[in-house]
Amino acid sequence: MKKKILYLSQMYPYPPDGGGKIKTLNTLRALSREYQVSAVFVSETKPTKEELYELEKLGITVKVFYSDRILASVKDDLMDLAWHFFRGIPHYVFQYTHNPAFPYVHKLIRDFKPDIIHVDHLNMAQYLPKEKHQVWILEHHNVETYLYWTRFLYSRKPTRKLYLFMEMILTFFYEWKTLRLFNHVFAISKVEEIRLRNIFHVSKTSTQPLAYPTEPTRRKPGKLPYILFIGNLGWPPNEDAVEWFLRNIFPLVLRELPNAEFHVVGKRQPRYEASWPKLPNVFLHGYQKNLDPFLAQAHAFVLPFWMGGGLRLKGLTALAAGVPVISTLLGVEGLAVRDGKEVLLAGSASEFAGAVVTLLGSPQLQSALCLQGKRYIKKYHSGKENKHFLAAYQEVIREFL
Repeated sequence: MKKKILYLSQMYPYPPDGGGKIKTLNTLRALSREYQVSAVFVSETKPTKEELYELEKLGITVKVFYSDRILASVKDDLMDLAWHFFRGIPHYVFQYTHNPAFPYVHKLIRDFKPDIIHVDHLNMAQYLPKEKHQVWILEHHNVETYLYWTRFLYSRKPTRKLYLFMEMILTFFYEWKTLRLFNHVFAISKVEEIRLRNIFHVSKTSTQPLAYPTEPTRRKPGKLPYILFIGNLGWPPNEDAVEWFLRNIFPLVLRELPNAEFHVVGKRQPRYEASWPKLPNVFLHGYQKNLDPFLAQAHAFVLPFWMGGGLRLKGLTALAAGVPVISTLLGVEGLAVRDGKEVLLAGSASEFAGAVVTLLGSPQLQSALCLQGKRYIKKYHSGKENKHFLAAYQEVIREFL
């Protein structure tokens, strides 16, 4: 008889239109092969019947709780935020607190009697029962304390810095306390595993083998130089990356290539866009279910990141599609890519702009990076890595069951 898993996640993974969703979907596909899975999601979106069926056809029992609190602005409820800060609850936990989900999860534990509770993202650990009668497994996507530290360093507004400092302190204590509840923690990258060990002294941890789909994208690059960024602009590191590119990099590119275009695909945030410089040839496409048309046309994919941590799954999206990548070192953190081989790395705005201009002017360099990028995906993140994750998972579970 199959062992039972209760899977708790902060995102419904279909459609797989972002790196986090792709990762979650691949994990569920792997686990459903060998385990009986009942999954509960607290989601910012309401999946359609067709989208629910994508998991149900895998034999997974699905329950989705929609919450409008997830995307709510901190400014809209400062009193509630202050109250939760006073109670020691960081905002990234509070925003996924959905009261109807608690009794449902606890009843499901009593009725379903899972052997394993698998938590996808640490903020979902708030739904764990008070008494531990199962094996508890965590997929830790980011060391959140480090993420807030980078945001604190590079944020300019004093009020935002104060908020981020408070959030960082509360998050540190939440991570310190909660990580110890788990029998094993799967980190998204070796860098994150080292942070877990060094910052929180978590010993039962390993790097999760990460599979990424490599369905071919028919490349049809446009006639004009086409630069692409993909990411939800509601996520501050994404918003900061786009703003830095627009203020400091794209004007330098336009001096050399006046017809260059910068295309941004992802959920838009007007409150951020209002403060961005108004430049020619900038196209904000908003959320798109199908990324292929944009990936097919792009000559360059940019990752101009100074905030965040973990692993930029959007970089894998570009490499898998054969789009050349230009990045800061932080933008490809956790990936075993090499400067001048699979990607081009830049440490300043002028270096970044120079790399963009060089790449856009060299079809040979574009072809070389495309080839090496696809080889990297095949070697480190091909579909077989999903089997590696399942094997690693089963080995961990055998230690406790």
